[in-house]
Amino acid sequence: MIYQLLGVILLLIGCTHRFKRARTFDTQIVRSLQSLFNRNSWLPLFQEIWFFGRTSFTIITLLLLTSLNWKLGLTASLVFLVTVGIEQIVKLVFNRSRPFSTEPDISMLQPINPTDSSFPSGDALRIWYLALILPVAAGESGLFLAGLILLAILVTSGRLVMGVHFLTDAIAGVGLGLLGAGTTLWLWNLLNLL
Repeated sequence: MIYQLLGVILLLIGCTHRFKRARTFDTQIVRSLQSLFNRNSWLPLFQEIWFFGRTSFTIITLLLLTSLNWKLGLTASLVFLVTVGIEQIVKLVFNRSRPFSTEPDISMLQPINPTDSSFPSGDALRIWYLALILPVAAGESGLFLAGLILLAILVTSGRLVMGVHFLTDAIAGVGLGLLGAGTTLWLWNLLNLL
């Protein structure tokens, strides 16, 4: 239940973007990260690893998990669908514009131009969801978990560096990912599927 609690807290922290001070801070963070990472060779890394936060990668991973263990995969897929449904509702309710579309000095550096709302970050949701459920499905390798968490941090940071999300968008996306992952793990334990 700790993942669910932490997920709700992060989602609520993300909602602070409604306050002017948080919006100002959000914008400053994106500007600073773009300035820092546009001066060196890190940008191509963020553009390449973005794939791991994409919907297509998540679906392929969940299909693979389902083919290896249909009960784990089906449970994970169903919880993921509910989590994405929540994400879409939140996007519709808040309808927040993306940094590159509201701030003229912030560039859109992602390979594909996003067309949906900025809040919350769906890519952060997906990578954190996978990062927390896959190690458990694979037998709880601590090294595997550490590697996936590092990847999740990089993918999430890349959302800001590429100018497509604000910090509060990313925090809320991480929160939804934790909420979904925690629910999946809880169901796996509840149903004694592991």
